[in-house]
Amino acid sequence: MLTLLKQEAMKAHKQNRVWIWALLTFLIPVIVLPTFVKEASQPDAYLAYGGASIVISVAAIVLGALTFTQEFTFGTIRPLLSRQYSRLQVFLAKLMTVFLEFIVIEAAAIVGMLVGRGLYIATKGSENTNLDWHSLWVGVGSDIVAAVYTIALVILISNIAKSSGAAIALGIVVSVGNGLLSSLSSILVAFWSPLKWNPFNLYQSVLAYDGSKVADTIVRADYGTDAWVIWVVLLGYIVVMYWLSYFIFNRRSV
Repeated sequence: MLTLLKQEAMKAHKQNRVWIWALLTFLIPVIVLPTFVKEASQPDAYLAYGGASIVISVAAIVLGALTFTQEFTFGTIRPLLSRQYSRLQVFLAKLMTVFLEFIVIEAAAIVGMLVGRGLYIATKGSENTNLDWHSLWVGVGSDIVAAVYTIALVILISNIAKSSGAAIALGIVVSVGNGLLSSLSSILVAFWSPLKWNPFNLYQSVLAYDGSKVADTIVRADYGTDAWVIWVVLLGYIVVMYWLSYFIFNRRSV
């Protein structure tokens, strides 16, 4: 398994896919924060990594789709499976590689934000440049949840559609339109209360949750339970999506 992980890491390195995304998420806050963001907006911009957060979301979608579909597109899945590795080992190795790539890109964005903030302070002063570390790490946690959810969705779509282009397009549409889907589902909830437990609604609630007492009160009002319950239910949905992805991957012809 370790050898398989090394091979996946080497593929990602040779294709330069992760380093290009990491460089992009690093440079965006370095350029944007000291150049384009006004003083009053600096604290909020830090939490969005100077605008790099949307790039991180797109990167998770693209990497999740390409990591799986390229093996079938280029025919490299056959020699890979002809060795001693099972399909489960291949699936898990690719999944872990995507997660590691995401962590690298997220870390690059955080470092870029800190550098951009430092450049702003050096050139324009330190007024209104406080960084709320608690909110930052809560945001990182939300990013991880969003990535796990989005990657699960994209991998499932890519295995069903057998196309990286379709997976990327649908992944972006669903990711961007998730709030709209949640709003539409809230209308249906008025007719049947259990529909509030759909994954789109839970995903939005988890992202909005910041651990405060106010957030706990909102969750209890919306779901009639504690916040940890909605996390567990969403995790259940995510596990099902990954299981379905593997189920299709395991039966896909090469």
